[in-house]
Parts: sequence; structure tokens; C-alpha cells
Amino acid sequence: MSFSSLRLLMGAVVLAVLAAAAFSGGCDRSPSAPSAPSPLPGLHTMLAEKVLGSATAPITMIEYSSLTCSHCADFHALTLPLIKSEYIDTGKVKFVYRDFPLDNGTALTASIVARCSGDRFFTVLDLLYQSQGTWAGSSNPTSALKSVVAQAGLSSAEVDACLVSADLRAGILAIKSKGEADYDITGTPTFFINGQRIDGAMPYGIFAEIFNTLLGL
Repeated sequence: MSFSSLRLLMGAVVLAVLAAAAFSGGCDRSPSAPSAPSPLPGLHTMLAEKVLGSATAPITMIEYSSLTCSHCADFHALTLPLIKSEYIDTGKVKFVYRDFPLDNGTALTASIVARCSGDRFFTVLDLLYQSQGTWAGSSNPTSALKSVVAQAGLSSAEVDACLVSADLRAGILAIKSKGEADYDITGTPTFFINGQRIDGAMPYGIFAEIFNTLLGL
């Protein structure tokens, strides 16, 4: 074999090796598996009392609320932030949120989705109340809810998994039934401040006056 023929043969071998390496190492043509949704919190966690503030606060404020209630949305948007900064964050008031869905359709669906969010509960709750006008009257409320809670990191698959949980649905309805039986609640929002009942979303000043009286201020 001549020298020139040997050079051509070696060049062909090098090109073949480089091509094989590029094909095998530079491109993975196998389809990637879809990522699995995050596991839902346990049922006990989802149905536990939803609380803001110190467990040792001298005042306990309980709210029974429906996510489709416009007065409840006003309270969460306008009044609760003031109560939180002045009384909850300073250790004076413990706030307890309890579900009282006004219907077994959209309101209950929203409660289920919120309770599936785990430690993001109050973040999701705020998002749902702030955007109530965009999903509560939607022709496809589930799809609209998914768009809202996606802002808090809940995927569509996670929402679907929430909504098929019969135990979670039953647990939320049990919270509502207990409110009806124990406190004769018929509408929302209904509040109890150290046992004192307040019906309706009162202005911040009314709540502040009650708190200050209980605190001896």
C-alpha cells in the first residue's frame, strides 16, 4: 500500500470514530419521563386547624368563611392585614380559619384546593380571595382555580389529585357541619373573639376596639 493510500485510510478511520462519538454522546434521543407531581400532604395535615399567630396569645379569633363570599374577600383583603400587623404578629391575637363553603360546588372546590397546599395554605388563601372575581363566577371554575394557584407552585396534576380525595371533601364538610351544630352558623363571615360572636365583615376599628378592651388597653 502506498503512503498516500495509507493516509487516506487513516483519515477515513478518524472521521468514522468522531462521527460515532458525536452520535452516541452528543444527543440523547430517548424521551424524558414527565416529572411526577409532588405528593399531597397527609389528610391529618390538610384538615388540621389553620392558624396564624402565637399559640399563647391571650385572644383567639376564629373565622368561619367561604371562599366565594364577597364580604369574606373584603375582610381578607382590607381588614385582616391590619389585624395581622397590629395584633397577630405582635403576639396578642391567634387567628383560626375554618371553612364554611356556602355551596358544595365552586366554594367547596376552592376550599379543597386551598387545604391541599400544605404550608402554603395562607398564601393560597390570600391568592384565592384577591382573585375571587376571576374564578368564582367562571364557566370553568376548576380551570380558573388552577391558573390562580399555579402562582403558589401548585400544578394542575396536584389540583386534580386534591379534587378526587373523598376524605378531604368529607372532612371540610364536617368542619362546616360542626359550625352549624355548635354555633348555629348560617352565613359568612362569622367570627368568635374569645367566645364573643360577630356576624359580618366589620370595619377594622370595631375589631381593634374589641381587642383593646380584652387586652385592657
